[in-house]
Amino acid sequence: MVTLEGKDLPEGTYYYPRPDPGEKIPIMVLNFRRLFAAWSPELKKTLYFKKPPENENLKRVREITLLQIYDWLAGREGVIELTDPEFKQFMEVYEAFLEKLGEIQYLRRKIGRKTENVFELKESPYVIREVKKGPFSDNL
Repeated sequence: MVTLEGKDLPEGTYYYPRPDPGEKIPIMVLNFRRLFAAWSPELKKTLYFKKPPENENLKRVREITLLQIYDWLAGREGVIELTDPEFKQFMEVYEAFLEKLGEIQYLRRKIGRKTENVFELKESPYVIREVKKGPFSDNL
């Protein structure tokens, strides 16, 4: 089960999946949690904090939901930063995924000058049936 609780913050270099326009990436959700993110011009990367940072050298300090995923096309783990509206849309898709199963697909849409993270559920073509208890010979 995915929870907001987790181990320490992700360390090192992060992989940010960036699908091309019209491309959908199948993903598996590993974890998600609320964090503070800030851009470090000195390190030239985004840093994540559990509490708001007090360093004045950091730019674009914001509260985000960090979604840790497994990218099936790249074959590696990655992270996606979600704003509150994007996280709400993700949770709707994730709850539908838990009920119906299938595949969560990640894509990015350009809206004006901003890029929005979007998630879709591709339903499984297989029908899931309940297993009945009994001898196998009765089924033959």
